[in-house]
Amino acid sequence: MKLGTSIRFLYPTGPHTYPQFKEIFDSLPPGAFFERPMGAEDTGQQARNVLELAATARQAGLNGFLTGDQHALPASYANTFSPMPTLGRIMAVTGDMPIGVVLLAPFYEPVMLAEQLGTLAAFAEAPLIVVLVNGGNPEPFRAYGFSMASRARRTEELAAVLRPLLDGESVSFEGRYLQLDSVSISPLPRVPVEIWIGGTVPAVAERAGRLADGWLSGQNTPDDLSVEQLQLYEDTAAAHDRPARAVLRRDILVADTSQAAHAEVDQVLAEGYRGTGKGDLIVGSAAEVTERLAHFASLGFGEVMVRHISGDHAKILRSIELIGEQVIGAIADY
Repeated sequence: MKLGTSIRFLYPTGPHTYPQFKEIFDSLPPGAFFERPMGAEDTGQQARNVLELAATARQAGLNGFLTGDQHALPASYANTFSPMPTLGRIMAVTGDMPIGVVLLAPFYEPVMLAEQLGTLAAFAEAPLIVVLVNGGNPEPFRAYGFSMASRARRTEELAAVLRPLLDGESVSFEGRYLQLDSVSISPLPRVPVEIWIGGTVPAVAERAGRLADGWLSGQNTPDDLSVEQLQLYEDTAAAHDRPARAVLRRDILVADTSQAAHAEVDQVLAEGYRGTGKGDLIVGSAAEVTERLAHFASLGFGEVMVRHISGDHAKILRSIELIGEQVIGAIADY
């Protein structure tokens, strides 16, 4: 089994941020998804923390490192770092560890995105990963003047043209939202660029099987739905003669003791966190986490992308360190 990590991309800009989050979170229906800002409040410290997390993940031997995406977020609420410049900066510390971005695909123009990826690949020492997702927050769509109802079609059209652009083809495409007439880009990537599609619903798994190099499952999707969507993804990929690479997405916290891990996560969940129940998370000592990962391997997932459930930078660093010291070796043959 391979294990990678993603990091937070929303950071509070002051003590006022959490009460604002809590007010929004408490108004949502049970199980609704809403991202919680967590971490340091100073912008410079947030940036330094990102670099330290990237360096620690590489040292731990993790198989990937992803950062995420958000748009039109008021500074009066939280910070969000734009993913493409962030990716370029963290490449200086990640070396030969695969790294990438989760992009809200409806907001990206394909030619510029392909050129940015080709440029990043010129400097990269490892493969790049681009995960395309639809997005579920209405505010960015309002800011861009897009209807949320268009998001799936926009994502699909971007996925359809991004691969051939990166492969050096002259691309013509006539879609509802994208039109290209014999367009090509430079520089072409000198390292592999993998395009994944991510999301929770069966339509996303099917889309990934048709169009992408991999599928990143929905965040903390229950086991039964994950297995159903895995089968759909693999069947669709096979029908389109595409290799299947399924990556399970889970939130995690590893601590030196089970009690310490559960205490931290219980506090976060009590305060409000992504509409997630504890049963879908990976929490505990290194031994407990290893056992939990074995369970996911038994469901058919050979890769897992985790994110750490804490706003405490030191605890996240320790979680990554414990994964490197005690988990990576134990799951190598899963």
